[in-house]
Amino acid sequence: MTAAMRTDPDALDALAERNAAALDPYSLSFLRTARMLTLATSAALTTVLSAHRYGRDHHDRLVCLACGVDGCRTVRAISDVLTAYALQAHPVDRPEAWRRADDWYTRTTGGRSVPLIVEAFDHGFVARPAAPPPEVPDRVLVIDRNTAALTLWPAYDTDALASQYSLYRRGEL
Repeated sequence: MTAAMRTDPDALDALAERNAAALDPYSLSFLRTARMLTLATSAALTTVLSAHRYGRDHHDRLVCLACGVDGCRTVRAISDVLTAYALQAHPVDRPEAWRRADDWYTRTTGGRSVPLIVEAFDHGFVARPAAPPPEVPDRVLVIDRNTAALTLWPAYDTDALASQYSLYRRGEL
């Protein structure tokens, strides 16, 4: 999904036009629709996995929150398909984390630029405003290294955030 979002649709259209004579109709059609197909499929998959995710039940057991079982068939099937096609995540790097945080803070502050400090930890990046804007006082943005998901957190130090974020990712927070 991240690769599709970063792709310039105009560049794909230009590529299709330049190579229209060299491609069969099916390949040309795929090239023209691949970005939107990828985005739609990723959004659908994200919707399914937002329901079928692991968390603690009322007995403090780690279970799928949709199925109530410790071995969700839906999560297993999705994992098997992704493994079969050898799909690998393209982790977010520091420049991409900064770009996403800059975009988020700029939108949050009504278009004002916010100087940022971006710190890495195992599962992502913490983006701190150098001077917290009034719209988000005492809050920092965490950018997930694998999914690029943005979450807002209290302005703890990076080690404390890393620990809390690990619990959050496992559904324990």
